[in-house]
Amino acid sequence: MPGSPSLRTRLALSHLIVALVILVVMSVFAGQYIYRAVHKETEHRLEELAYAAVTALELPVIELSAGGKDLAAVTNVTDTLFANEKELVYAIYWPDGRLIFRNSPVLIDVASSENAPELWQAMQNETGKSELIRQDLNGNDLFMIAVRIQSEGKVYAVFEAGQPLQVADQQARLALGPLFIVAVVVGVAVLLFGFVIANQLAKPIDQLTMTAEQLAQGDLNVRVQPSGPPELKRLAEAFNMMIGRIQHYIEDMGSFVANASHELRTPLTVVKLRTEALRAGALDEPERAEQFLEDIEFEVDRLSYMVNDMLDLSRIEANMGNRQLSPLFIEAIATDVYETFSIRAARAGVELSLDTEPNLPLVDGNEDQIRRVFYNLVENAVKYTPRNGQVSLRVHSNHKKDLVTVLVSDTGSGIAAEHLTHLFERFYRVEATRPRYSATKGSGLGLAIAKTIVEAHGGKIGVSSQFGEGSTFWVTFPASSSKD
Repeated sequence: MPGSPSLRTRLALSHLIVALVILVVMSVFAGQYIYRAVHKETEHRLEELAYAAVTALELPVIELSAGGKDLAAVTNVTDTLFANEKELVYAIYWPDGRLIFRNSPVLIDVASSENAPELWQAMQNETGKSELIRQDLNGNDLFMIAVRIQSEGKVYAVFEAGQPLQVADQQARLALGPLFIVAVVVGVAVLLFGFVIANQLAKPIDQLTMTAEQLAQGDLNVRVQPSGPPELKRLAEAFNMMIGRIQHYIEDMGSFVANASHELRTPLTVVKLRTEALRAGALDEPERAEQFLEDIEFEVDRLSYMVNDMLDLSRIEANMGNRQLSPLFIEAIATDVYETFSIRAARAGVELSLDTEPNLPLVDGNEDQIRRVFYNLVENAVKYTPRNGQVSLRVHSNHKKDLVTVLVSDTGSGIAAEHLTHLFERFYRVEATRPRYSATKGSGLGLAIAKTIVEAHGGKIGVSSQFGEGSTFWVTFPASSSKD
């Protein structure tokens, strides 16, 4: 037909449309992920702030409730904690909903189950906290988290903190900027070069389109067969890599959720069974009731420890806790950990020794995180070493390779070869075949956390062991380029 576009033009335009569809699909996935990630980070950050506040406010609030201190003692704590949190709104309420203190008039002055349901949920549920998105008195949406302030089973008050939802959404929109720029650049490139490579693009683009459609339908096993010009081959490979990473992420998250659910189910079941037994009449038997209460307390402590480990692992893997690195003296950290565990080791009948090389090079790192690596490794060594055994902590340098090496050795029962490759996996334990000389049962996350921290600092971690002959865990950190 006269005036109809040429085949090359139609192909070029169709390829442009296909490319845009792919970009839109990818952008939708990426945009949703970015928004979820920013919202989740906001929730985690509010949770950290709330728990820090509850810990700091416990004593002042108890004394305030008893009339021992005035409100200034409470406000001094919050002013210090939140001096740099300009967007944060927070308040403290008595258990009956009366306001103790608030830093913003947008928060309610008398709380009830209707206008602040998260406060009542925090006071009544087992976790002692509740999260909710609700409106403030000005009609603005807020991320809210409420955590009760309690001591020895008695609830004294509830702390609530919130952040405007629009702040998190603004951060997400800023993160979407590069994605939009990439989409525009790719669209312009396809339009300019489409007429030249239209005939070669037909088959590869069709394949990419079908793959994107299958991906949009949830088929993560689909892959693109690279073909056509080198550019399209690279695009196909990058697309396959993206799908693989998404698939790995989803499988990893699924595995994490499954493992976490399994690990949490056992203590929850114990708590439920003990509670049912108490209600069924065990309360009338003091010795039995006391044992059941001790079991419940033990399992609750274990749950708390496990949840904290899971939160720490998630934050570290998301690179939230490793933003500020500074030159550190590893030998000072090793000495502190040694002094911390000396008494514990002595009580367990284990000889703990420390050997640090003088004038070690500095290491760029986060002190709290590196200290946790030392803590986890030494704690495990003491836990799995029998009485009259030895645990050694050694730190030395390899100046040729600019490395600082940490060795934690024990004379315990060792680890069977089939377990060595799985030791640093989340929730993996070898207690079934490895004697443990401590009543404390781990969360199965300590070595996974240590591995994540070490790798985030550019280091490596490993273990050498023979069953029946003890174990040696080693860690290497790159030396800092800073001068002493």
